[in-house]
Amino acid sequence: MRKRLELKRDIEKIPFQNQRLRPKVKAFSLELITGKEYLTVTEVSILFGCSKDTVYRMIKADQIKATNLSEKLTRIRKRDIESLFETPKKETKDILKVSECYEMNQIVTKYSISRHTIYNNVSKHNIKRIKENGITYYSKSDIDNLFNV
Repeated sequence: MRKRLELKRDIEKIPFQNQRLRPKVKAFSLELITGKEYLTVTEVSILFGCSKDTVYRMIKADQIKATNLSEKLTRIRKRDIESLFETPKKETKDILKVSECYEMNQIVTKYSISRHTIYNNVSKHNIKRIKENGITYYSKSDIDNLFNV
């Protein structure tokens, strides 16, 4: 009985050994990839050195813009991939000066409101503020617009 099982196993192994093994991943030339305007998810994953799932996650999170032409035809513009690595331009924020701001005590006396009300409204309405020497200063224009009804 045991010999029959061993013979059966040996016979089953022969066709498997005669088959040619094919690689599951196709080899892509980087020159071909860099020459294209629109890339597939697989090509992007090769460029990034990550899995296709990672690329799909980036698409879902809107980190990469992609166009889904059909169920298995997602294309990504090469320019969008290159824009991931560009440094964003710094926004110039309006720098407040202490002379253009109120202190907390000044707001309390001018508008006759509690500190608690001020704290709530400052966070709720995104009032500009600066901190200098441990004192918080609030933008005069924002405070006046908020409390002058």
